[in-house]
Amino acid sequence: MNAPRSEYGPVVLANELELTHRLFERARHLGLVPPPDVEDRRWSPAVVAPLLERRADIAAALAADVAERAAKLAQETAREREAYGPEVLRRRLGLVRWQFDEARERGLIPEPDVDGRAWSAAVEAELRAGAAELTAALGAVPRVGAGKAAVALGHTTGLPVTADDIRKLAEAGVLVASGEFRGHPTYSREALSAVPEAAVEEVVTERLRRAETEAQAAAELLRRRMVESLSATEAAEELGWSAARLAAAVAKGALTRAEDGRYDRAEVMALAAADPWR
Repeated sequence: MNAPRSEYGPVVLANELELTHRLFERARHLGLVPPPDVEDRRWSPAVVAPLLERRADIAAALAADVAERAAKLAQETAREREAYGPEVLRRRLGLVRWQFDEARERGLIPEPDVDGRAWSAAVEAELRAGAAELTAALGAVPRVGAGKAAVALGHTTGLPVTADDIRKLAEAGVLVASGEFRGHPTYSREALSAVPEAAVEEVVTERLRRAETEAQAAAELLRRRMVESLSATEAAEELGWSAARLAAAVAKGALTRAEDGRYDRAEVMALAAADPWR
């Protein structure tokens, strides 16, 4: 389970609600998220708990708000032009900014065909004719990357899901990417909700088991290292030398000092045994 918190800052609360920063601020503006009740900067668990229970309702309200604003944006740019810049084209298509950016990233909107900066009237007309399909393909809620996808699945399963777990689920074909942004896969809410909890548990359990095995192996290596080596103080004491003489022996190549600052026990003991003055 995710560790309970005593207070929630805006970034943490946005992640808990599975919202981008922009959508979180919009939710606050619409009153879907109340003002912070702890020093006017953070939210208490008493306020956050009912918000998390209403996560789906908040997402639906934001989706409706996106659709309403998109319709208004389309009305504001009704004048016909010979070419359309990015902002005007976005409004003509009834898209909010993240939708427009993702549409371009996914190739749903072609590169500008007028001086590499604007879209011709012909391209705009074609895009506007398919605006409904374009909006449906993009969805009303932003797709998320591996990090936020892990937060979302962590909420639904109660497991400590990480971004690496998301990548493992995707590699196994259990989680299907809905697109990509800047070369990284993105996932829709629908795709995340379709992942069986058993599959998430299997991946998380395997990662934790592997981490435990690696930690045990590292601990065993450290134990063996401590047995098979000596610290500078221990080496000097075993040889009956001062720290300065020990350092001089290392400088002359008579004794090897490892990167971790320790000395091979067998080498020290052999050097000590060969010392006629001992």
